[in-house]
Amino acid sequence: MKPRQDKKPVQFPTAGAFLAVSLLLGVSLTGCAQNSGYQESLASVADNAQGTFSLPRGEDAGAPIPLWETVLIVCPYSDTSLIPEPFAKDVQNLDTASTDSLQWLLFSDQNNVSRISVERSAIDFCQGESRPIEYESNRAWNAEKHDGAWVMTPTTD
Repeated sequence: MKPRQDKKPVQFPTAGAFLAVSLLLGVSLTGCAQNSGYQESLASVADNAQGTFSLPRGEDAGAPIPLWETVLIVCPYSDTSLIPEPFAKDVQNLDTASTDSLQWLLFSDQNNVSRISVERSAIDFCQGESRPIEYESNRAWNAEKHDGAWVMTPTTD
């Protein structure tokens, strides 16, 4: 029996191709999980603030809902059992006792809600506050740097 000459040997991807795909996948998954876009926007606004300011909104702000109307800030150890609509469903599985290094920002425009986490070592909305609080997008804020983190406090009316 004569071997077939038209068959080509099977070629497997090189180790470099596997590495490139792994890195690309890792970068894309990491970008989704960290929400660094909005965290960077917050830090930039705080860095450039000359007095009070509003939290970033718009297409380049990095928020999951660019033109959000309200934001609910949920701090570590917050009781999420009495959260108002439209946020109630989005906090059901939120484990606020699992870490104190994050806070959660839930953005809403009407009934559309999206949640991100922000590292407290960079931006901290939770100094002295433990209950979830909802703020309008036009709320004025102050920022003060403490131990490398921007501490955000809403202005009083």
